[in-house]
Amino acid sequence: MALGTRIAVTFLLLLAAVLAAALGAVSATNRGNAEREVQRQLDVGASVFSRLLESNRRQLTQAAQAVASDYGFREAVASRDTDTLVSVLENSGQRIGAAMVVLTSLDGDVIAASGLHVSAGSPFPLSPVQRGSMADSATSLMVDNGRIFQLVTVSVRSPLPVAWIAMGFELDDKAARELADITGLAVTLSVNFGGHWTDVASTVPAGGARPSDVVTRRIEMSKWGNAEVVAVLSRSLADARAPFERLTKVLFLIAAVSLVASALAAFWLARNITRPLQDLTQAVDQMRTGTYDATLNVQRRDELGVLAEGLQLMQTAVQSRDQSIRRLAYEDSLTGLMNRTAFGAALSRALADAGGAPIAVAVINLDRFRRINEHLGYSVGDAVLIKMAARLAAVPSVESAVARFAADQFAAFTQLRNAASLQAWGTSLVMALADPVFVEAQPIDITATLGLTLAAEGSNSADELMRCADLALEHARREKRALAIYEEALKPAARDQLSLLGELRHAVEHDELRLFFQPKIELKTGRVTGAEVLLRWQHPTRGLLCPADFIPFAEQTGFIRRLTRWTLDHAIAQGALWQRAGKALVLAVNISVDDIGDVRLDSRVASLLTRHQLPPALLTLELTESGFIEDPTRALRVLDAIAALGVSLSIDDFGTGYSSLSHLVRLPVHEVKIDRSFVQGLESDPEFAPVVRAAIDMGHGLGLQVVAEGIETDEAAVRLRDFGCDIAQGYLYAKPMPLAAFETWLEGRVRVPVIAVPVDFKTEDLADTVSLGVY
Repeated sequence: MALGTRIAVTFLLLLAAVLAAALGAVSATNRGNAEREVQRQLDVGASVFSRLLESNRRQLTQAAQAVASDYGFREAVASRDTDTLVSVLENSGQRIGAAMVVLTSLDGDVIAASGLHVSAGSPFPLSPVQRGSMADSATSLMVDNGRIFQLVTVSVRSPLPVAWIAMGFELDDKAARELADITGLAVTLSVNFGGHWTDVASTVPAGGARPSDVVTRRIEMSKWGNAEVVAVLSRSLADARAPFERLTKVLFLIAAVSLVASALAAFWLARNITRPLQDLTQAVDQMRTGTYDATLNVQRRDELGVLAEGLQLMQTAVQSRDQSIRRLAYEDSLTGLMNRTAFGAALSRALADAGGAPIAVAVINLDRFRRINEHLGYSVGDAVLIKMAARLAAVPSVESAVARFAADQFAAFTQLRNAASLQAWGTSLVMALADPVFVEAQPIDITATLGLTLAAEGSNSADELMRCADLALEHARREKRALAIYEEALKPAARDQLSLLGELRHAVEHDELRLFFQPKIELKTGRVTGAEVLLRWQHPTRGLLCPADFIPFAEQTGFIRRLTRWTLDHAIAQGALWQRAGKALVLAVNISVDDIGDVRLDSRVASLLTRHQLPPALLTLELTESGFIEDPTRALRVLDAIAALGVSLSIDDFGTGYSSLSHLVRLPVHEVKIDRSFVQGLESDPEFAPVVRAAIDMGHGLGLQVVAEGIETDEAAVRLRDFGCDIAQGYLYAKPMPLAAFETWLEGRVRVPVIAVPVDFKTEDLADTVSLGVY
């Protein structure tokens, strides 16, 4: 049921209940009033009836006394002049309307009569009791032939009583009607003869009200011999209630009209209330669906108008916040360009509408932007970003499909005519960003690096294209190029390879890792100087995995530090066993760039050396040049701490990096390892020989021992020995072997003697803790 209907029906039900209660109370009151009024009328009627009889008595008495006191009448009585007496009686009866006038002797015999059919000399029909009680002005009732008379007897004196005059009115229908007219009641005069009641006169109409609906008042009048005379006054309750019923009907009519008028008013009022509420509800429903521009046509000055005004203000505020949220969700607040989410959605739509046409995507990074913020301030950096964003958006081919992904990273896409124009499009973006940016009249040179990719027909999603462009960007940055196009070779590892990362923790905890050893040989003497410790993974389902299958991914996820700690722990433990057995051997363990970032690396190494009682001189840590190129100061601090322990340091893959000699001079290293690419090129390319010889001489000039790895032929070994290389390592001598095979290989071989003593370092055991380092 609608709200308006509920309001109207509730109002009408309440009004109907009130009216019903009021009308019920009025009806009950009217019925009570009618009954009381009938009782009052009966009381008044009885009193009036008594006064009427009394009035009749006085009138009859006066008339009878007037006749009895007439001298001529007394003379006629004395002379028994019957004719004169009859004439006088008739005249006196007619004057007052008496129904009967009778002159009797003192014994009650009729002398003369008028209006009563009795003969002279006959006894007057009064009961013996009544005869004996005759007195002046005495009144009584007489029943004669079904007729009722009210009589008054007056004596005729001359001077003593000589006769009686009886004069009376008949109580007939006329008298009953007169009484009924006076009292407003129904009058019935009844006579009881021997227990049988007979109505002599009555004003009750035939077929009148039911006895149960009539209230009566019985008046005992007199007895006439065996006859009993009563007067019954009655009033119908229905008649008495009729005026009240008319009033009640009027009230019911008024109530019905009021109810109808109230219903119309209630429905109008409810509609007047609910119609604005419906409009407001529709507006709220539209706001719930995200539509905030609905028009509210509610112009009122009451509370609903205030509510509508408040809702409209709320609608405006919500719309403003929604627009702000959408801007925050899909728009870069600084440049006004799309953000990554909006760019992905726009690219998805473009791919769907391309119809197979090539879609090019570029991810752009501003070079050295961090320096602008550091040296010129963030306000200048923001100004540069705004201007670069405007330049990108102004490139015609882009057509506003430009986004800002991060602080200094942008993206754009366009539909090309053919795939061959990808390079040209990328070059146009580079050229658009090549000119200096002027901020506060100050020119700022800034360059950009781009990663490009092209959507293959129906095979690329927006996320995939952005990922490929980002991989191309990273490749361009590594290669120090301004632009790079994505190739399949840049595709990262497959999902099954990535799943190995989740299994590495299980491998460490369940000893699935294995140590392999590759010996190092002194070139001049052929003696064994030590061994490089290499890590292998005995995977339960994939078999034996080489470091290349899992080390790169461990480095990407940061799990490499856990692997390094495991390798150091087991390698130092094995070296300590050999040392205690009198077969001391220097072991070299590789550490990664992430390990150099661990500020507690020296404490970890010292803790392991103390725990396993391995002399520091029997441990060498190998690190690549990249390990100290990115942050030389931090690397130097960590390596100095390790060297202070007495542990040797070695630069692996020497010659392939971009380190400067100044860094190399400052590092506390003890040896360098010439990369295998140079060693293997000695036989195939004569140009490698001067480079290798120069590297060896440079190492010796710095006071470092030189190790050549990757030796596979005798010719390479001879030439390296001639160049003065100190130590050789490669398949020519032995492949990496597991522990048992390596110990078998060592049997009967001469080792370079090592004199070393364990050192107890005062440090806590940190072998299994994690340090985030300071960056």
